[in-house]
Amino acid sequence: MDDSAINVLFLKLLSAAIWDKPADVTLFNNLDDRTWKQIFRLARLQSVSALIACKALSLPQECLPPRQQNAALVSHVEQTRARNLKMMGVLATITDWYEEAGFPFVLLKGLANGINYPEPLLRNPGDVDLWLYRKGDSERAKTWLESKGYETIDGNGIHYIFTEQGIHIENHRRVSYFDHKKCDRQLAAMEKQAAEDEHFPFIQLGDLKVRQLPVEMNAFFLFHHMFRHFEHLGVGFRQFCDWILFLKNNRGQIDPVSFTVQAQSYKLLYPMQVFACAAVKYLDAPPDIFPFTVPTDNAFAHKVMKDVLEGGNFGFHHPGKKRPEQKMRGMWFSYKTTVRKSLKFWSLSPQHILILPATKLIHRLRIGFK
Repeated sequence: MDDSAINVLFLKLLSAAIWDKPADVTLFNNLDDRTWKQIFRLARLQSVSALIACKALSLPQECLPPRQQNAALVSHVEQTRARNLKMMGVLATITDWYEEAGFPFVLLKGLANGINYPEPLLRNPGDVDLWLYRKGDSERAKTWLESKGYETIDGNGIHYIFTEQGIHIENHRRVSYFDHKKCDRQLAAMEKQAAEDEHFPFIQLGDLKVRQLPVEMNAFFLFHHMFRHFEHLGVGFRQFCDWILFLKNNRGQIDPVSFTVQAQSYKLLYPMQVFACAAVKYLDAPPDIFPFTVPTDNAFAHKVMKDVLEGGNFGFHHPGKKRPEQKMRGMWFSYKTTVRKSLKFWSLSPQHILILPATKLIHRLRIGFK
């Protein structure tokens, strides 16, 4: 079976999983072992493997994957659930620490996105991202952690990382950033206003209540985070599903007029419409979950979907040569990849994509000479 046919089967299973509906059994009758292995390989590369495994295991007996694969799928689903529960336990521990030390925070993406899935524990887990939103708290928390023996590693300028029980925790001083200076100033002002207002809704994770970004800000941030990865190297279906499921669950709290104006002001409305068109066309997303007009068809939607399918999680799995391990060669490889992507997708968002080759080169030179 060729790649396009595998992609169709994968997308049908993923769509069924995220919208909590039965898969079309006529597509999965008597598939051979090699076909199922290709589907599950794609699911792993896209970081949605537990969703695909669980939906595959729900098929009728005559459509199930070969028996020798089923045990591995069951094990993977349980491991994913266990990993998410462990992360929730670590988050509860850190919540206690930070409450005692006086570091209120907002939980960004990750576990916070899981609550929007039909089965939250099946979202493939990553890191725990916390925004310590009060001015100076991120730096004070860094000093506090290091005084307790934790090693902290600087990230990309807006966060640092430490590890607790094998789980990576990212402490953010900012929610995110733009390479486009005007847009970055806008975002910094939005973050400052949100921190001053402190109108953060609480979400429930098991027995734990944690703050989340205001709904409209979160809907914007989740797209910005996804699109930022897309324009640099690539993005997979985990982030794509995070965004559309958040919109599906929170659409009633988002004003379409103000959200559209906000997206336009950041030069991101058209990319949002393209990704929304792709979600409707390839993942059966209902058009009315989006707080803006969705085009019925768009040539870029196909190009975006092709890139997501080929690149996988964060674009790490594009076919061809892989990033060299040596620091300078690896940085040069990453830079060339971004330039090629910019040439291919520049008209999707000229204001953001056309500046990437220059901004990334400056950033890489700074790192290289440190």
